[in-house]
Amino acid sequence: MDFTPLKECLDRIVSYYKSPGVDCMVYKNHQKLFRYYTGLADIENNIPMKGNELYLIFSMTKMVTCVSALRLMEQGLFSLDDKLSDYIPEFENMKLETGDCKKPILIRHLFSMSAGFDYNISAPYIERTIKMGKTSTLDIVKSLSETPLSFEPGTNYKYSLCHDILGGLIEVITGKKLSVYMKENIFEPLKMKETFFGLTKDKDKLSRMPARYQYNENRIPVRQELFCPYNLTEEYESGGAGLCSTVCDYAPFLDALASGGVTKDGYRLLKEETVNLIKTNQLCDEGLKSFQTKVKTKGYGYGLGVRTHINSKESGSLSPLYEFGWDGAAGGFSMVDTENKLSLTFFQQIHRWDHNIQNEIRNALYLSLK
Repeated sequence: MDFTPLKECLDRIVSYYKSPGVDCMVYKNHQKLFRYYTGLADIENNIPMKGNELYLIFSMTKMVTCVSALRLMEQGLFSLDDKLSDYIPEFENMKLETGDCKKPILIRHLFSMSAGFDYNISAPYIERTIKMGKTSTLDIVKSLSETPLSFEPGTNYKYSLCHDILGGLIEVITGKKLSVYMKENIFEPLKMKETFFGLTKDKDKLSRMPARYQYNENRIPVRQELFCPYNLTEEYESGGAGLCSTVCDYAPFLDALASGGVTKDGYRLLKEETVNLIKTNQLCDEGLKSFQTKVKTKGYGYGLGVRTHINSKESGSLSPLYEFGWDGAAGGFSMVDTENKLSLTFFQQIHRWDHNIQNEIRNALYLSLK
């Protein structure tokens, strides 16, 4: 085992792809095998990465939300094929962009991004709801029932606010704020003490957040305001993109999934059969075609909130089939391999990143393990 290929890959992301700074951690069977961070947390002030950075993880929130919901499914509190409207009646009579909707939205469709919603966080019905003073997670989730669906639920794939709605569903079923439920069932048991919704007001923690950048048309990092646009109000908790976390917090979460759903301390995060369900492709043929075209990920399908490896010839990936994970708007990337009880956490904080880095990181990891 020699991690030179992975280290060189991470160095290249900074030198060639011009990421300001990166941080990566690898676990195998509850043991930390690798940790490396390099580059700058703040280009303008020449502040180096220290390894304790707090990141806006954006859509890497989604896996946490999906796992949170699946714990409730395991308890028999809902079934994947239950209608969403059984729990949130506002979603009873949905409209399509072209007319009336004939099929109901199933909870399964929320997990698999196949309900037909969009990702318009400034839609008129959202803005109207907020102006009326209805600013809670559930208030805003209910307003999404006014969305005209792009297709009949279950017939295609469209990346959307589905997992925000899933967060609202968790609140309805548990009677608790999403953050409270996550804290009790995931963050505290896994000792994820620095994972939370929204930007912190703690000055010490805020000082540990890397500057937020975005590549311009010349692939040069340009500094952006440090905020998360998906936190629509102070009360709103986005199940799709609202969390902040650290590499050290997030890595044990992935390690538990890679180890059949159980942590090093023996806490059962999910049943092993549920982890297997997560990595099972949920998309129909049309949905799979849309996913691979839009996400630019050949050889991968989409399970319950994750991409999942389904064709090694098409993917060019060295990982085994059903390796799974997701990423975030600022370049974060996660990878879970249950066959080898292996997981990788990668964070950076720059938007419009190159998707090629995902396969480069993944393959560098497997080359390092030879």
